[in-house]
Amino acid sequence: MHSMSAATNFPAASSPDHELAPYRAISRSAILSAAMFGISLPLVILAIVSMRYQVGDAVPLGMVGAIFAAAALVLGWAGRRTVRRYPSEYTGSKLAATGIVGGFVLLVCGSASAIYTHNTEVPTLPDGSRYNRVGFWELQPDPDEPELPISPKALELSGKPVFIKGYMHPGVSSMGKVNHFILVPDMGTCCFGGQPKPTDMIEVYVPDGKPRVAYAPRRIKLAGTFMLADRPTQSLGLKGVWYHLQADLVK
Repeated sequence: MHSMSAATNFPAASSPDHELAPYRAISRSAILSAAMFGISLPLVILAIVSMRYQVGDAVPLGMVGAIFAAAALVLGWAGRRTVRRYPSEYTGSKLAATGIVGGFVLLVCGSASAIYTHNTEVPTLPDGSRYNRVGFWELQPDPDEPELPISPKALELSGKPVFIKGYMHPGVSSMGKVNHFILVPDMGTCCFGGQPKPTDMIEVYVPDGKPRVAYAPRRIKLAGTFMLADRPTQSLGLKGVWYHLQADLVK
């Protein structure tokens, strides 16, 4: 008789080649880079649309979008370095590449739209000169001259053509299209109403023959003749109005 040996089938021992690949975390910098790109993208698109169609204000949109784009670029570069330096520990090279390439493109587009708008938005007067660009911050009282309730700059500008940006006070929100409203500097005063500071108000008059303006909670641009009253007046339910503007253009 021939003895038969029973063959027992045991699973072969696992070799290192068949082991599962070690877990790799996604680089935090790469994730943040993609997030910054995602925030920047709509802002820059809005800035380009604003610049192209002359609606809204491309300057703050483009600059804020460019800031987020720059953050995406820097974080993407940091994430890429991390992945290359520790390839067995981190992944996320595609996210980092998105942040680098997308951040660079949006940085250029956002900055360009803001700079171009800033350099071209001030209208030209019939004599070829431009309106004087003014910000509400320039119309605030000087702490070194406490006896003067208004800005010294306002005294210089009275009777001169100015270009300024701001928001319509909601006191006229239910009146349809108007030719008389109060301009205020910020969104908070615009949307929540209330009594602004005297130097945070400009009473705007749109002459007959010019398009009237409907209230909207967005930033508008105005050009016209700035006038300083001899004493504060009351208008549209608001007290202490020193500044007035005869508008040539509202957009």
